Amino acid sequence: MMDEISHKEGEIMGIKKLSELVTDFVLLITGVGLWISAQTIETGTTMGKGSDFMPKVCTAVWVILAVILLLQTLKMADDKDKTLKMSLKGFLLTFLYLAVYMFLLNVTGFIISSILYMFAQMMLYVPETGRTKKNVILFAVLSAAVPIAVNILFVNAFSLLLPAGSIF
Repeated sequence: MMDEISHKEGEIMGIKKLSELVTDFVLLITGVGLWISAQTIETGTTMGKGSDFMPKVCTAVWVILAVILLLQTLKMADDKDKTLKMSLKGFLLTFLYLAVYMFLLNVTGFIISSILYMFAQMMLYVPETGRTKKNVILFAVLSAAVPIAVNILFVNAFSLLLPAGSIF
């Protein structure tokens, strides 16, 4: 179901560009806040990578990507469209999926919960016309391969264990 949000015609900027700028600023401010917070994490080890390593790397990457997004949005041509169509259903389902994912993370562990979350999220945002048998198989393969690869990377490269879950 698509809900329309309209704004006055006298506005300088189209609603699409304005919403992207707001999103970019929120991402940047959140990333900077998380990066500052990550600086307070104690190392916790004398050898190898400590528990502070990944949060610092991830938040630094977050801030860099947010700046790139912001710069791209500023360069983006404005279509001056004052109407924004968005799926409220998809937005709310994403929050529900994230809540279920966080719950399952403690029960089934990182790999299984991530496979389920990624597949559900892909199925939610791909239009029905794009849900061909070939694409659904591709979504399933990606949903399985990415969490397994991330787990292998974290365990072998960073010596960090991801949540294993209580039933496995």
